[in-house]
Amino acid sequence: MYSLEDLKTFVEIADRGGITAAARSVGTAPATISHRLSKLESHLGVSLFHRNSRKVTLSIEGEAFYGRVIGILDELMNAETEIGGHGSLLKGHLRVTMAPWILSRFVLPHLDVLRREHPGLTYEFLASDRYVNLVEEQQDCAIRVGRLHNSSLLARKVADNKRILCASAAYLDTFGTPVRPEDLISHRAVCLPWQRKWELGRPGATNFMPGETLLVSNSDSLTDAAIHGHGIALKSRLAVASELNTGALCEILPGVLTKPEAPISVLRPPNLRGSRKVDAFSEFVLARFAARAGS
Repeated sequence: MYSLEDLKTFVEIADRGGITAAARSVGTAPATISHRLSKLESHLGVSLFHRNSRKVTLSIEGEAFYGRVIGILDELMNAETEIGGHGSLLKGHLRVTMAPWILSRFVLPHLDVLRREHPGLTYEFLASDRYVNLVEEQQDCAIRVGRLHNSSLLARKVADNKRILCASAAYLDTFGTPVRPEDLISHRAVCLPWQRKWELGRPGATNFMPGETLLVSNSDSLTDAAIHGHGIALKSRLAVASELNTGALCEILPGVLTKPEAPISVLRPPNLRGSRKVDAFSEFVLARFAARAGS
């Protein structure tokens, strides 16, 4: 029969990407880590990892098992801390994916607040504008921008937000300010790869493509490109609030987008419904957006 330590070892191997890295992380000999994994796989009757000479990756069975085990270990840790009278002391590793602009503007500048409150937590942030599958990429939660599609993920809205079109004053001085959606055909745009067409709310202008487009790979680069006058950008208002306040960027054609609403939400897999570390991070994110809204 396998033990709790074997389950923890399995999670550590998955998180670290290998037996040697897992052994180094917990201060145990690689042979011990390998033995625990073998015992667990023997009991389950499946291979939890695909192995090669350089690394190990979760098998299909391993991914399913990981999703269940990580929730069980979280719940067990919660129970231990509450029964032991240390309900406020959280321990563990938190993996979160979010857009680069949220990480750079809302999380990192204030992360010390969370670290002081929960010194037993460690963090790993995946900054990406692409859709990240939380289960497949082993993320505890995500901060997402935009309307949510039906899914099995548990969601909590933390802020209202709208998307706008904006450009720098220098760009508008050079190319003029568009006053109708149709004017965009003679303008330049900077876009993320999946934003090449803008849904505009006036007849005949939906799915409108600007005349010349510069593509960039992430939302922070998109803001920088707009500030430097490379074109008009489709941005979350919260992402460029500071630039709008200082005049580095100017909103154009207000109200022209068909679906401007893009609320900010924290999502988690169902198996982490009661995860206290995700709860703590969600409260931190909510406070950060509330503070910005009140400033």
